[in-house]
Amino acid sequence: MIFHSEYCQEHTYRKNGKEIVNPIQKMVIGGHIVCPRCELEKEHQALTNEVQAYYDGFQSQKIYNIFLNKSIITDQTILNASFENYETSIQEERQNKSTCIEIAERLKSGQVFNPFLQGIQGTGKSHLAYSILKRINDAKLNKSCLFINVEDMMRKIKDSFSNRQSKYTERYFVDLLSSVDFLALDDVGAETGAIDTDKTASDFVQRILYAITSTRQDKATILTTNLSSEVLFKLYDKKLVSRLLKNPKYVLFKETKDKRLASIPF
Repeated sequence: MIFHSEYCQEHTYRKNGKEIVNPIQKMVIGGHIVCPRCELEKEHQALTNEVQAYYDGFQSQKIYNIFLNKSIITDQTILNASFENYETSIQEERQNKSTCIEIAERLKSGQVFNPFLQGIQGTGKSHLAYSILKRINDAKLNKSCLFINVEDMMRKIKDSFSNRQSKYTERYFVDLLSSVDFLALDDVGAETGAIDTDKTASDFVQRILYAITSTRQDKATILTTNLSSEVLFKLYDKKLVSRLLKNPKYVLFKETKDKRLASIPF
């Protein structure tokens, strides 16, 4: 080691409440005059930055994977849904697709509202709702997304009553759905089995949905349903529906036909 006559004056220590300069003699390393402590601190900072970058990447991937690994999807074809493969043949379909693309961009920019996709079964509401979340998730904004089929969620919760090994408890879903940044509740109302009846949702269903929506007043929640707003108010408590429809952006399917039936040869 070759020491140099110069001293680094950048380092201090505290004594009696005061900062005292602690001169460090410089060294000649590779033909350069450097402070060994400064060099050590640089190496330590570089290592810290490397570890932090790895951790940030891990956390970002963990958030990204919530959408892929924790969504509850009944129709597995939805997993391949995107704006690119949503087929349109009439003006309403083209307009609704365009509106949903706009919704995705608005949500990505930080706006908070509740997209509400409403119409008969088979019109592609779930496809577009999933596509909105996929567009947000693929942007990797470190914002969590989740797609939940409500009927399937309720079934899993009920199954957990007799299966103590199941993780799909009421607490699991309430905590998960409350915590994510962007949530899609798919096929709201189907869990009651009611389409054209006056029956109401059970206290069990309403309790869970109320617990979820009460924590999402400052977060965006996408809803899809085959039911009219009038029927929803018959099924659920008015306060719950009010929360579901808070600051809504309606996407209505009035003219679009059932795509599944259209593909069946008669």
